[in-house]
Amino acid sequence: MATNRSIFEMVTAFLAMMVAGMSLLLPIDFPWTTGATAVELDLLAYSLPRSIAAGCLIALIVAVFATTINHGLAAWGAASCGIAILFLNHLIGHFGNPTGSLSTVNFLDSVAGGILLGGIATAVLHGRLQVFGWTLGALGSVVVGAAGSVPSVAQIDLPATPHSGWPAVDSIPLWLITVTLVLVVIGTIVNRHRQGLERRTVELPLSPVIAGVLFVGVTLMVSEWLARHADSVAAIALSVVATVLSGFVAAMLLPRRDGIMVLLAIAAIAVDSAIQPPSFPAWSVWPLIAVIGAGLILGFRRPGPMTALVLLAALAVYTAATEHSQTPIGTAVSGVLLALVVGYAFGSASPRYNPTRVLGVTIVLLPSVVLAVRDHIDRGDVTSGTVIGGNHWHILPAPNIDSPAPDWTALAITVGCAAGLLALRHWREPVVYGPPPVAADTSEVEARAGHRPKSTGR
Repeated sequence: MATNRSIFEMVTAFLAMMVAGMSLLLPIDFPWTTGATAVELDLLAYSLPRSIAAGCLIALIVAVFATTINHGLAAWGAASCGIAILFLNHLIGHFGNPTGSLSTVNFLDSVAGGILLGGIATAVLHGRLQVFGWTLGALGSVVVGAAGSVPSVAQIDLPATPHSGWPAVDSIPLWLITVTLVLVVIGTIVNRHRQGLERRTVELPLSPVIAGVLFVGVTLMVSEWLARHADSVAAIALSVVATVLSGFVAAMLLPRRDGIMVLLAIAAIAVDSAIQPPSFPAWSVWPLIAVIGAGLILGFRRPGPMTALVLLAALAVYTAATEHSQTPIGTAVSGVLLALVVGYAFGSASPRYNPTRVLGVTIVLLPSVVLAVRDHIDRGDVTSGTVIGGNHWHILPAPNIDSPAPDWTALAITVGCAAGLLALRHWREPVVYGPPPVAADTSEVEARAGHRPKSTGR
């Protein structure tokens, strides 16, 4: 019975994280958005990074408070609320008349996705299978978002008619939301009386929220600023320092060595933003997700956070050295290796406090400093359209550039994260798991009663 429950929770976590990640990453899209005005699409692009940031912070808050309550109904109930709001939002948007603003509907989508992300994390992250499904779904949503059928700049025919060719891709698919809703509701009913989902922590319960507010705020501000000043080496260097320092402070705010997850996530998304190809075929999504899964399993069995950082740095150096001589085969090999290493990095991180996993996942969903550099280089003759300069997030496919600057930026961030990892290991003792709480309480009672505890034979 426990095995059946674990498999059910793994599948539910995978689908829920796919939906939550896509709701945060992708701009909401319905069949009728093909006729949206330029102003509506510009507002959507302008508000997207703030919607992502809001959803990420809400996910952290929900995860922390559901963990503090430590009851199945709180965690599964939060996940049910999130997926229900997503379902209603997309159902009304799909079949209803376009009466609301796209940016408002997208913000509601991000908020609901954050609630789902934080709730399902607290509900299922108590076993290896569940952690595997949850993490694979989160990273898989990034792959799906990168392979989305949103057009490139050339396909939109910029700048003459910047929005006339905008297609309607109906993201997220309503059938996927419906299946996830059914599974989450079943999980809520089955686990409504379950208690003790998370081991207690004596550290500040709100530390992931504080760390998240710090890193999300710095990343959002630096990314938007760098998108306007990425032609300056000093500006790029300052952005790298701000990213690494805010990440290290966030890591130190977390209990014990949980901050390793944060440092690995920062390095992973930096290298991913540098290597990610402008486009790849839709059929490659599931093979890439399978490669990520293999990396996760390898990380579970042979964890090595520093090894993961070294591999990420090596990938950044390789792509920087071959930037001007890339071939389709070389790009494909780099993408597969990146998927494997990112999966290995997340498998190697094993935080004790589950909201830390939520923070790590939200980092890969945030706007990236490296992608801001990449977008700035690509934006040479594009001054209008959906990618609109400084304060607008890049919601088209990754820019196609011929410059190693993003790769060197990613390498600098990875090296900084490696230094932060060494410092974290120096200042924080490794986790040593003691006896179960019940056994500890029994020994204390016996000692107070004047009885000598029995020898354990050690």
